[in-house]
Amino acid sequence: MKLRLGIAAAALLALISGCAQGAKPEFRGLWVHNWVPGLRSPEQVDETVKWAKDCNMNALVAQVRMRGDAYYRSKHEPRATNIQAGPDFDPLGYAVKRARENGLEIHAWLNVYRVWSSEGKPPQPDHVLNLHPEWLAKDVDGATVSHDGHFLDPGVPEYREFMVKLVSDVVSKYDIDGLMLDFIRYPGKKWGYSEIAVARFNEEHGRTGKPDPDDSLWCNWRRQQVTDMMRAIYKEVQRLKPHVNVSASTIAWGPCPSDFKKTDAYASVFQDWRLWMREGILDANMPMNYKNPSNAQHNRWFVDWLSGMKKWSYGRHVYCGIMLFDGNASGAVSQVKLSRDKGADGTVGFAFSQVGCKAELASELKSKLFSEPAPVPTMPWKNKVARQD
Repeated sequence: MKLRLGIAAAALLALISGCAQGAKPEFRGLWVHNWVPGLRSPEQVDETVKWAKDCNMNALVAQVRMRGDAYYRSKHEPRATNIQAGPDFDPLGYAVKRARENGLEIHAWLNVYRVWSSEGKPPQPDHVLNLHPEWLAKDVDGATVSHDGHFLDPGVPEYREFMVKLVSDVVSKYDIDGLMLDFIRYPGKKWGYSEIAVARFNEEHGRTGKPDPDDSLWCNWRRQQVTDMMRAIYKEVQRLKPHVNVSASTIAWGPCPSDFKKTDAYASVFQDWRLWMREGILDANMPMNYKNPSNAQHNRWFVDWLSGMKKWSYGRHVYCGIMLFDGNASGAVSQVKLSRDKGADGTVGFAFSQVGCKAELASELKSKLFSEPAPVPTMPWKNKVARQD
């Protein structure tokens, strides 16, 4: 009798344990930026973490480098000026602590090439744009301000070395699960004309003068510069903490062509994320598939991109980026369902920080999508090294 009771108890425990594991593994992420409150004080971090946990989300993608500034204790860049707490407050350090306590993954989000977006120069004298104005990106006509602000030129190898130092600083000091790269691209096809970049291109190819924006050799060269940055960052993360995954928010503008080389990512901003997936220098792709669910054409584009991003994943993870905005709670739900149906490994919402209807969105997510917790999907190719405390 005791043996039977023991077996029954073990079976019941196994059943309870299985239920506690929740739903099928999927990435349920939130991009949290610093343009508005979300991470800029302990109270904001607490609210963000609580909201995510209450909705059965499992990952926060927390912005720690917005415009060449730091929302962490940086060796190389100035502290962000809009942190709403005293000098002892470390936004990333506190977010890691609270995420860990609540069973959430935490991914550090760094903007790579965009470093400023306001009039004039950054106020901090030690800002990278003030220290190295020669690294500033220019277009073919000499303009230095794009529609997305000021970029540094991917064709400057010294900036690549600087960026790797930033990555090393973050990864080595913080117990993060992942590193997420944004703005790892050119502003557009007419950009990349810093004196350093043009001189390097001409020297490598025996040319003189200024290459045409449509010159195929020049386009390939610029594309290679961005990929070289991606390789350098991935290599550094692997060297420091092989278990930390590397992801990027990538371009998925407009309709999705069948030929990747005709995408805006490849042809206009020189971001060859298909190659990054195939080569294995990107663990997870987060295409920004921002389409309006109330627009029939956008819905077709959204589904086509889901198919494209899966086709070009080469066994790596794909987390579809969707837009969260006021009045779009039901639309967000429908897009998450479509992402599941098309085989995405998860979704990431942009962005928790800017959504006003948080209560409505939370209700929709929990009642229609995330009724129970789910683990983040594992990456079999990653080195399963225990976290370093």
